Amino acid sequence: MLKDTPDHSELPETTSFRDWVSARQKGDTSRRKGEKTRDRIRLATIELLNEVGYVDLKVSDICRRAKVTTPVLYLYFNGKETLVGDILKEFLNDFMSRSTSTRARSAYQAIYEANLQWLRGARSNAGLMKCLLQFSDQVPEFGRLFADTNNLWYLRVAQSIVRRQPNAAAKLSVIHLQVHALGAMMDELTRKIFTGSDAELRRLIGGVAPDDEKLAGFLSVIWYRTLYATDPPHD
Repeated sequence: MLKDTPDHSELPETTSFRDWVSARQKGDTSRRKGEKTRDRIRLATIELLNEVGYVDLKVSDICRRAKVTTPVLYLYFNGKETLVGDILKEFLNDFMSRSTSTRARSAYQAIYEANLQWLRGARSNAGLMKCLLQFSDQVPEFGRLFADTNNLWYLRVAQSIVRRQPNAAAKLSVIHLQVHALGAMMDELTRKIFTGSDAELRRLIGGVAPDDEKLAGFLSVIWYRTLYATDPPHD
């Protein structure tokens, strides 16, 4: 779970990163021919990352999907690593971290909406979620960026909680660590549900929280109890 990002409210609501990028490209009518070619390469790469992952991704397959030659691809990107890094940074910072509704009625509602958005995004982009892990392992610089982005988001959440409860200001470090633990729970659970093969976990979820709304509610109660030491209020 990640940091606040620029406003893209003019784009249609979608849980698919591929569709979101495509809509943004189509909405920019000022693009020149070269920019359209670059965007076509990026869109083809997103599709292939969702299908085959980073490790098995080949430049030749990207070129075939984007209908460009290899020399043309290298006019815009230094190679596979640069291209994928560019895409995954956008996926993290502009898509998966989009602000949730500002109409949340309570602290619990804000937590629920953020968790529901995260689960829906992870489900619709399971291949890209797996790629985040693969790319972080393959490219240490990106792994550090991924960690730093998460850490900044955790700190902001902790500071927000302290602002809601001024008498807890002396416990910022404790709240910060709690948010770290909760964020790690979400990341690992997401990985196991959408990119792993943990049949027992899927069976448990199917019995307890069989859809994203119920799962977001189940997890949000855990968040709220941990952060506020009480059950969430009934709306």
